[in-house]
Amino acid sequence: MNKVVIGCFLVAMLAVPTFVKAASAAGSGTLTVTGNVSSSITLTVESAGGAFTYGGNDSTTALGTISKFGVVPTGFTRTTAATTWTLASTIGVKVEKSNSISTAYTLNAQLGAAPATGVIWTVNAVALTTGIQALTAAGVYGATPTYTWSIQIPDSLATASGIDNVVQFSAVAG
Repeated sequence: MNKVVIGCFLVAMLAVPTFVKAASAAGSGTLTVTGNVSSSITLTVESAGGAFTYGGNDSTTALGTISKFGVVPTGFTRTTAATTWTLASTIGVKVEKSNSISTAYTLNAQLGAAPATGVIWTVNAVALTTGIQALTAAGVYGATPTYTWSIQIPDSLATASGIDNVVQFSAVAG
């Protein structure tokens, strides 16, 4: 009988850990992720004359006080004519792509506002307006080509007139 009691005791002792383990709570869950990859391009202004401040896609350049016969802003040249004068420099624009089979892009530019009367803004020899103007249709991704840009100012523009404007660039994948 002792053997039976000891045998039952051993079986009961071995069953307890199994019973405790079976009583543990368990849970599970899943996360389903969906999405579509879209091609994209980015444009940054890398350089320009004047007091250039790199800001990626929103860079600035400050010319300070300018005049036909005064100090020329850093990074600019000045040419004078009988009734006008022109400040010229270069601007570097970089376009990069991701997830696209496009091999080239079209670079466009336009002014943010109409310029003062008689003031002419150009980029890559294209006169800018508030409408979109194509600068090149064969842009190379990842390169930083430089384009000549200029501001022609008439002698008739009143003293202290602002020539402030924004050159808005856009790139369209080809």
